[in-house]
Amino acid sequence: MGKLLLLMTIFSAASSAIVRPWTGIVSYYLLAILGPQYIWWWNFDGLRVSFWIAISTLLGITLKLLKAELDFTFLRTTLNAWLFFLWVCLVMSYLLGPYVNLYISNGLKPDTIFSITNNIFLFYFCSTLVVSDLKSLRYLGTVFVCVTVYLIYWANNQYFTQNWNQFYMGRLMGPRSVDGSSLYSDENVFAMLFVAGIPFLYYLSFELRRRWQRYILWCVIPLGWHAVFLTGSRGGLLGLGLITVLTVLKSKRKLMVVPLVVVFVLAYQLQAGNTMKQRGEMISQYQGEGSAEMRIAAWKGGWSMICTHPLTGVGLGSFITALPRFYDTNPRVAHNTLIQYTAESGLGAGLSYLMILCCFFLGSRRVGAWCNDNREGADTSLIRSLNNASTVSFAGLAVCSLFLSLTIYEIFFFLLIFNNTLERHCLRGARPVNAEALTC
Repeated sequence: MGKLLLLMTIFSAASSAIVRPWTGIVSYYLLAILGPQYIWWWNFDGLRVSFWIAISTLLGITLKLLKAELDFTFLRTTLNAWLFFLWVCLVMSYLLGPYVNLYISNGLKPDTIFSITNNIFLFYFCSTLVVSDLKSLRYLGTVFVCVTVYLIYWANNQYFTQNWNQFYMGRLMGPRSVDGSSLYSDENVFAMLFVAGIPFLYYLSFELRRRWQRYILWCVIPLGWHAVFLTGSRGGLLGLGLITVLTVLKSKRKLMVVPLVVVFVLAYQLQAGNTMKQRGEMISQYQGEGSAEMRIAAWKGGWSMICTHPLTGVGLGSFITALPRFYDTNPRVAHNTLIQYTAESGLGAGLSYLMILCCFFLGSRRVGAWCNDNREGADTSLIRSLNNASTVSFAGLAVCSLFLSLTIYEIFFFLLIFNNTLERHCLRGARPVNAEALTC
């Protein structure tokens, strides 16, 4: 019965994507962020859901292109120019990197990473073409809220039902299928989902018509904190603290600062557990702490790679392979997104990444200024909510990327869509569209 329902859903989504490609983009990111094939794997077994959604979406975009119904101004932005340059650097490092063909059996193969990278960039650029109004952007935000709420429920359910098989050394892992495959097998990556999703729960709740619905979403947020605590991720804890402070600072009610900080501290003391507290106490320490020392060793090795191969890097997906040759340590990723990009794909990739960060925050600032100048606009409330949510989320990821390698993290590119679309709307005067409040 479940597989039949899934087949009907696939057919409906694929058909809709051909006529309205933005629905295919929404479906694609639902699959890419939630990973239902790892949660209900028995229904997805043998079904290439992502493939059929992708093909239908690309077909729909092609038909729109032939009919000249696409607005390329959303594609021709400074942010997208740097993203394209980043992609070029990644391709060149894959083709010319000296360590690409020396793969060792640890981590994903360069060929696999190259394929994943191309898919991520392809669908991001397709998204900028078809997600060009507030209606489609609002649906993307709603999907992210739903995904975050469900995975918060899933994470807490593993704890309260005492499903200890889902924990590794006291740290919660994400959903995984029977063969062990998962989007969130790394506890740190799983924690990043909640760091990015919680701001959307808070800000998009203001677009709900009924106050009680808003309060329900707010009540989910402490459970989201608990989900991060369960992962035992120190990067997640730092990101969580940052998004909490930024949310308060961007709020008009500054008096909420003290009580919200108190609530967060109490939640940490009561909910964090021994694993999270022990790891949290080591954030400011690195000497004698194995995980921190390994990160520093990886950073030193990455710096040596950059100095030796500044143009092409060691090759896409080859950091793990090359690290022991540049520093006396065990193979591992860089645990720093900037170093990972630069060491693997050259200085051009590192510069592109930094410029993408700058373009995002500058664009967010311009959108915020537009909202302040157009307080009476019909769409101002929705634009402000989406801008605040994506900015706070992106800031959390940016901080966490100092300690994690998020080079193929889909949510990073997902947040860029909001920034790109909102900025283009504000530059064009944000022509009125049907931007009704969210309903349940």
